[in-house]
Amino acid sequence: MATPVQHLVLFRFPGTPGPEVEVEMRRQIATWVGAVPGLRRLRFGADVGGRAEGYQYGLLTEFDDAQALAAYLPHPLHQAFLEWMGARPVEVLRFDYPLTAQTALLEPDRG
Repeated sequence: MATPVQHLVLFRFPGTPGPEVEVEMRRQIATWVGAVPGLRRLRFGADVGGRAEGYQYGLLTEFDDAQALAAYLPHPLHQAFLEWMGARPVEVLRFDYPLTAQTALLEPDRG
């Protein structure tokens, strides 16, 4: 059985980005739903706690397995997003980890 993988990305723009930045990020990310094979969970939001060391946005994706994550990286929709992001002064922090019995410390009750 394949091991799912979570891919977490944080974005930090200099200063306070205008609302159009979040709108465009959300618009592009939303196109991935149903279009990126192996993408099983997708969440995007702005920080509301003020404790994120200046990172304003977070993206959480979950893939069927490491191969699906690897296939997502060169996917045209992801590449278009990277191109759009690359045209802006933004710092990006990425973190990937497998969803195993070791990492799943609390799962929702699905019963």
